[in-house]
Amino acid sequence: MAGSGYTDLREKLKSMMPYRDGYKSSGGSKSRRDPAESPYGAGGGAPERKRKHHHDSDSEPTDSEDPLRGEEEEEEEEEAQKVKGGIRQLRLFSPEECVKIEARIDEVVSRAEKGLYKEHTVDRAPLRNKYFFGEGYTYGSQLQRRGPGQERLYPRGEVDTIPEWVHDLVIRKLVEHRVIPDGFVNSAVINDYQPGGCIVSHVDPIHIFERPIVSVSFFSDSALCFGCKFQFKPIRVSEPVFFLPVRRGSVTVLSGYAADEITHCIRPQDIKERRAVIILRK
Repeated sequence: MAGSGYTDLREKLKSMMPYRDGYKSSGGSKSRRDPAESPYGAGGGAPERKRKHHHDSDSEPTDSEDPLRGEEEEEEEEEAQKVKGGIRQLRLFSPEECVKIEARIDEVVSRAEKGLYKEHTVDRAPLRNKYFFGEGYTYGSQLQRRGPGQERLYPRGEVDTIPEWVHDLVIRKLVEHRVIPDGFVNSAVINDYQPGGCIVSHVDPIHIFERPIVSVSFFSDSALCFGCKFQFKPIRVSEPVFFLPVRRGSVTVLSGYAADEITHCIRPQDIKERRAVIILRK
């Protein structure tokens, strides 16, 4: 953030080591990639036993005769509270405002289909397309070496600039409501999901992005899940440490433990209709 002493993200990259070991890990070109491939190179892993800390569901009964299970549940509850402490949600965009912004997202999709963007602006995957603006970065199968801390920014100018409508219709409102300071955003990514689309568990690269991580949801309701494990062929996802409903027109702000110390993901079962999210970062 401001005050970090860096005027360019590339300068920061040269001075920082890859991820610290403390966070919990589960593990563009226009080429097609696996729809469940980690967007940041994080691994998957076999599902753990089901966890019970859903934001909007009742807790499972505990077995009072199993003290070890009781201790585990207490630890999970503590972790869920840590996650919750790093999340802020606001319902800022009215249905009418959503309609205007969604029409602009459709324009982005149309321009991409016509080949009007630079090569690394568009990254396609089955059931999920990603559009980088301002700053783009390598991840997943694009990396020579896989894993957290290996992501790198593209050289300046290799992705398109942030569209003016993103500034006018989205960023300006966030600044007015003091969600972010003026001038904070220089990276805007649009993720456009079809039903069943997903992004596996990951932490937004700490060596690239300042905090907070801000996202705004459109087209339909969905959910953001924390601490899941993915298994593939067929794809399966463990129960989350924390389940966060994400409504159309809502703003989700991640910082602290929720941003840095635990993974988050979009599960296939939580995308029931087309859903798009605009992710705004520095």
